[in-house]
Parts: sequence; C-alpha cells; structure tokens
Amino acid sequence: WRDRKHIKVLVHGHGRDNALAKDSKWVSDRKQYTSDASSANSSVPGLTTYEEIILINDNGEMLEGSQTNFYVVHDHKTPPTIITANEGVLHGSVRDSVLRVCRNNNITVDFRPPTLTDLKKASGVFISSTSRWVMRVHEVVLGDLL
Repeated sequence: WRDRKHIKVLVHGHGRDNALAKDSKWVSDRKQYTSDASSANSSVPGLTTYEEIILINDNGEMLEGSQTNFYVVHDHKTPPTIITANEGVLHGSVRDSVLRVCRNNNITVDFRPPTLTDLKKASGVFISSTSRWVMRVHEVVLGDLL
C-alpha cells in the first residue's frame, strides 16, 4: 500500500465514452471534475481536497476514477472479495498486478461495478494507477448523492 495520512475521494460525475483508450478528449473532458476549486468552471466546491474523483453512471455504479481504477473490499466474507468493474474501464498494468496478487492469494474478485450498497458494506476501498500505485482510501464522500 502506498499510504498517506488521510486519503479522500469524491463520488461525482459521469464516466468517459471510451474507457478502453487514453485519449486527448478524455483529458479535456475530465477537467470539469478535476479543475482547481477556485476555477470558475469547478462544479464542486473544495475539489482540490480530494485525491481522486470516482465516476458514477446513471445506474449508481462506480466504474473508475478520473485517473484510477476503483476497488471495494469485503473481507467479512470467506474468502475476502474485491469488487471492481471489468467493462467500461481502462485495464492498466497496475490493475493487472492487483488482480494477479488477488489470484495468487485466493482473494475472490467480483468483476462488476461497485454500487453504493457495496460501499456501505465495505471493509475497505482503494484505488490504483501508474502514478499512484495502490492507494488505500480512508474516506469516500458522496457529494451531491446524499
């Protein structure tokens, strides 16, 4: 785990049209979610206090972050289960490593988008990316979903 003092993520916004490709359109599109809070275009006050923005679709499913993969952990089950989307997300090298560690340690992976119900039952949450590696999330803020 790459750990910092207190990592917060915000569930907000909508996913990209083509998650299978890192494209320049997505870099432009995600600015609406990740722009500095002082910017006139920022739709969420205090946005810069969040490590990442977790994107949610119209069905209440959390597919990925604006720059990360998103995972919900249920370790009250035997064996432990990690829930993460498998479609509509970018399959990166760090994600592949996380999944390999799960396989090697008999951790079940439920390949579906985590929901708000899954989040309520979670024993943990983490994100991964090439720039963040694997990062434990200490707080998930639901923003305008409350």
